[in-house]
Amino acid sequence: MKQKNKKIAEVAALAGRIMLESHAESYRVEDTVVRIMKTSGLSITEAVSTTTGLFLTLDDEDDSVEPVTLVRRISERGNHLNKIYRVNNISRMLTSGEITPDEAYERLQVVDESEYTAYRKDIATIMIVVSFTILLNGSIWDVLFSFLAGMVVAISRFGQEWLDLNGFINGIFSTFLTSLFITLGASLLPGNINSHIVTIAALMPLYPGTAFTNGIRDTLKGDYVSGIARIADAIVIALSLAIGVAIGLYVAGRILAWI
Repeated sequence: MKQKNKKIAEVAALAGRIMLESHAESYRVEDTVVRIMKTSGLSITEAVSTTTGLFLTLDDEDDSVEPVTLVRRISERGNHLNKIYRVNNISRMLTSGEITPDEAYERLQVVDESEYTAYRKDIATIMIVVSFTILLNGSIWDVLFSFLAGMVVAISRFGQEWLDLNGFINGIFSTFLTSLFITLGASLLPGNINSHIVTIAALMPLYPGTAFTNGIRDTLKGDYVSGIARIADAIVIALSLAIGVAIGLYVAGRILAWI
């Protein structure tokens, strides 16, 4: 019985960690974790999730049952809506009795390891920049130049990997390179390029929109710790983007004045 309860708790912890790392709302994570733990048949199932951690306890009113408590540290976060969807499907199959806890754990491990390749992410980033340039009514020259700007945004991720930058410094680094390239390119290349439109479009893949939205939703749901943490995280990221753009524009202006 103890091993069974521990396995169910591990399944719940893995599901919750994947969802938190995928930017799921705290109340959604807690609901999924509790539903999975209730398959044990025990009367006490508690789960608390924050932006940086998951805490869960599986216990019973029967004193002969040994409680199980697990803690999972959340250090990486990204927008992975497909993972949230797949975890929810697995939890439904487990709670309905279609699969066993062992099978659920194996399937969750597959979901945890699955990820888009870096090449696909780069292509998606470039297409986002181009799409927003079109949405902002950019000219044909703006659209063509946005391909290059999108490539700069995509390539800037190598700086985080090679230099092991944290989120704040990486935001400054990425937007500095992007704004510097766009300002210099719009001034030196032929064609009437609107650097403001391309810059705004290039920043769109970096904006923490999901984190801010989920922070508001968590706050309105009463999860104040998680909600305020998510909002603070979004504000810090937005601040780093603003600082990077300001530095890039300043350096580009000095270079153009020198030229």
